[in-house]
Amino acid sequence: MDQEFDPQSILFHGHGLIAVDKPVGVPVHRGTGHDTGLTDLLGEWISLNPGLLDVRPGKKIHPIHRLDMEASGVLLLAVKTSAARSAKRAFEARAVSKTYLALVAGPMDLVGQLKGKIRSKLRGNYRYLPASLSYRRLRGDERMSLVEVRPEGGRTHQIRALMARAGRPLVGDLRYGKPKPAQQFRERFGMDHFLLHSWRLGLPEEAMGSPLDLEAPLPATFHSVIEQKGWGALEQGPDGEWEAQD
Repeated sequence: MDQEFDPQSILFHGHGLIAVDKPVGVPVHRGTGHDTGLTDLLGEWISLNPGLLDVRPGKKIHPIHRLDMEASGVLLLAVKTSAARSAKRAFEARAVSKTYLALVAGPMDLVGQLKGKIRSKLRGNYRYLPASLSYRRLRGDERMSLVEVRPEGGRTHQIRALMARAGRPLVGDLRYGKPKPAQQFRERFGMDHFLLHSWRLGLPEEAMGSPLDLEAPLPATFHSVIEQKGWGALEQGPDGEWEAQD
């Protein structure tokens, strides 16, 4: 992979944690056909720029959670074992708040909830496990909707699988959506991936001594689709939430 880590993507560092705004097309870690992952790129950058972060060069970087290679947004990493343990406990206890933004095929209700069992890996074995999410439509028409999604738990491909099961796959998702419409979306809007963004992540006070609220800006790809659809620019209200448009 001919890529370098962008230090401007660092959203937070401290208390043994580093949060980055993961770009599309970069896996979290190497493997499954990829020689380099974001953890490797970050590690190389730290080694080349000693002292810019409070991290010893060569220190192992632990992903606390995962994002799909085609997804973007807030990704939390740990460079201290104690921080990794505390953060992972918060995830396992479902004490972490997670908000995603996704573009899905077709119309959506203003608010709703999806539940079902999806194929997930647990302790090395694949099985069908319960998963759920709630959503709020921010923009949309009969062909496509921009939704704010709050998943419960952290099953693999949870948002993609539940949306597809409800007949509303992420636009451009060649795995869970129908290949022909997915490819048509990619060609029409000039994308080479589906649109799923980890917008916000919040750690509770007990995880690191004080609450941590992280936010990654909406990528240009989302703004491009919104503009081309003529939906009107997204604006945040006084509470920091995106304002929905009926």
